[in-house]
Amino acid sequence: MTPERSMRITGTTRCYPILGHPIAQVRTVPAINAYFAAQEIDAVMVPMEIPPGGIEALLALMRSWSNCGGASVTVPHKQAAFRACDRLTDRARLVGAVNIIRREPDGSLVGDMTDGLAFVEAMGRNGIAVSGRTLLVAGAAGGAGSAIAQALCGAGAARLCLVDPSRERLGLLAGRLAADFPGCRIDEGWPDDARVDVAVNASPVGMRRDDPLPIDLDRLSPGAAVCDVITKPVMTPLLVEAARRGHPIQDGNEMADVQLPFQMRHLGLWADEALAPEGDPT
Repeated sequence: MTPERSMRITGTTRCYPILGHPIAQVRTVPAINAYFAAQEIDAVMVPMEIPPGGIEALLALMRSWSNCGGASVTVPHKQAAFRACDRLTDRARLVGAVNIIRREPDGSLVGDMTDGLAFVEAMGRNGIAVSGRTLLVAGAAGGAGSAIAQALCGAGAARLCLVDPSRERLGLLAGRLAADFPGCRIDEGWPDDARVDVAVNASPVGMRRDDPLPIDLDRLSPGAAVCDVITKPVMTPLLVEAARRGHPIQDGNEMADVQLPFQMRHLGLWADEALAPEGDPT
């Protein structure tokens, strides 16, 4: 965005809230507002901290909020947003969560899940290979974790190990992934017969400095990459320790920073593309 170009909010401005609890850690708001200003799109994204008990009412309100074009969704609301949508992309349906919603003129809500796409894109930019490797996702049954697990399978992972305290949700996810990606071996838990090449923390463990490490670094292969989805703090205790041991790392900001085109395509706002929103259900 050039210095002279700034956002101007008027009575015609379309609103795009980002819904989360907490919300202070998100990086999406300034990035998307800068994009709106640079592209001269009459829209604004605003943070809304909504506790879990209030999210259903807010999503219902969106249906009659006629100058709302949609919403971005972060923890812990991705599953609740999934249940509120009228239509879903295939990837959102598989993981049971959404992180971006488009509101149609009739008030219906169309959900997509782009966390996995952005995460794999960031891995590629960092030179972290997926194809043919053994990967582990901690917090796999959550919204971001499920999306990342799906994207890793789609990127050619040979073996995917899923870890989550919710055994029921983990089993459901493992079954769906095994059915959709027969070429990838899906395991629940750490592998007993192999070390892990890439480990991903997709859980909120690490947002507090006194959190335990969500991944056992002693069980990783030498030189294994360690990735985290947490954006605040950027250097979580897991990443600090992994870097100290010489592991390549990827922080949560790197996933957040490449979300823009994926989310804007779903909203139909990506510049220079006269196309239907990416992944739109038929």
